[in-house]
Amino acid sequence: MTIPDQVVDDANDVAVIIPAFNAASYIDQALASVAAQTAKPGAVVVVDDCSADDTAELASRWQDRLPVQVVRQIANRGPGVARDAGIAATNAGLLAMLDADDMFLPDHVETMLRTHACAPGLISAQELSWTPGAGLSFPADERRDRLSDVHSLLHHNFVNFGFFSRALYEKAGGFSDKYYCEDWDLWLRMARAGATITSASHPTAIHRVHPQSLSYDAVMIARHGVAFLTAELAASTTPDDAAAARAGLSALRGKLSFYRASELIAAGELQQARRTAIGGLPGGGVKACAGLMALALAPATAARIERLTRRYRLQAGAYVPTGGGDLRP
Repeated sequence: MTIPDQVVDDANDVAVIIPAFNAASYIDQALASVAAQTAKPGAVVVVDDCSADDTAELASRWQDRLPVQVVRQIANRGPGVARDAGIAATNAGLLAMLDADDMFLPDHVETMLRTHACAPGLISAQELSWTPGAGLSFPADERRDRLSDVHSLLHHNFVNFGFFSRALYEKAGGFSDKYYCEDWDLWLRMARAGATITSASHPTAIHRVHPQSLSYDAVMIARHGVAFLTAELAASTTPDDAAAARAGLSALRGKLSFYRASELIAAGELQQARRTAIGGLPGGGVKACAGLMALALAPATAARIERLTRRYRLQAGAYVPTGGGDLRP
């Protein structure tokens, strides 16, 4: 592949920021994916978020192949604080986000640069999801409301592997110290600061699905999303913002009703599962509404079909969603 000089020159001003916590099993693969880029980044910052394993040492071994800098945190404070520390450790004008258990495809940096050059702002990658042993799943055809990126984001967080300028990052105020929804929070502030959100033209990154990931537990993520959007709703200043936040909350609560009904079916409480599913309607979007309706009408049969058709096949007991619980990590 021939890469125009302009893209190569711009790549020298790109820093890849990688927060890492107990990522020794994955960090080599993440860094290998950066080393394989068709447009080489000028800096790679790995922020060891107080790991108990040898994540930092493994990352340091890449310094003869990549411009890697390892920043060590003295306390584990989550990926937002870690990313902020990584960004502060470099002067690069363009910033590419990568989690330590994920990977770039070889043309990721090149594609993000091209997209950013055409539409400066916040760039979202298209991602493939990979569950080891189950293969790759391709992104769904996204049909989001484009009336406003702010309102679209209040419905759900659709930005993956964010790519943006340092100037936009500083204008939006940087990552907060939220342990969850820290990226969603930043994307919203970027959109409110006037940034447009553009999706890359094709998949260039791989999101790994595994039980140790912060994003793995769908129930927990939905609960944190409810807390986040509840705060956004309380702070909304326009009727449109409030309506968008309510729609997002309805969708998340519909998902939680689906998960809870599934739990109740597994426990043999079919009538309570049916009532929970009915109570979750009409929230959750088309897919979740269809699932809730099926659980309401024939809970045992619907749950059996869902188990048989679920994309990800995980080890027995690897993920058992739980009811209740608080929102702390």
